[in-house]
Amino acid sequence: MPKIDSNKIDDIIEWILEGKTYREIASELDVKLTTLHDFCSKSEHSARVREAFVISADSFADLAEQVLKMAEANLIEISRARELAQLYKWKAKMRNPKKYSDKVDVTSNGEKIETTFIKWGDKEIGV
Repeated sequence: MPKIDSNKIDDIIEWILEGKTYREIASELDVKLTTLHDFCSKSEHSARVREAFVISADSFADLAEQVLKMAEANLIEISRARELAQLYKWKAKMRNPKKYSDKVDVTSNGEKIETTFIKWGDKEIGV
């Protein structure tokens, strides 16, 4: 089974930034998908790979807006553009959930919130 040479990490990062999927990158490198996953999850590569996904999310968000603006003014093209925009927004959300997720943490800045318990008779209620 072919292995991925460590000097390929820069190419992999570039492809992620371009919006390529793991499947497309594995095909480009002529390796199995699991081999690529293993390579990218190594401690020396994982931080760079994760950061590349986060950065690439902005490109997908821009693409979602662009496809809507560029759609021709007919029902079929507008429907097609809406579907593509939804796909691109989903990809942005998957790549950077902190920025593009539907659920935004506006109270705790990512910190764990301690639960306060109030005694009510013989019961404790968490608030």
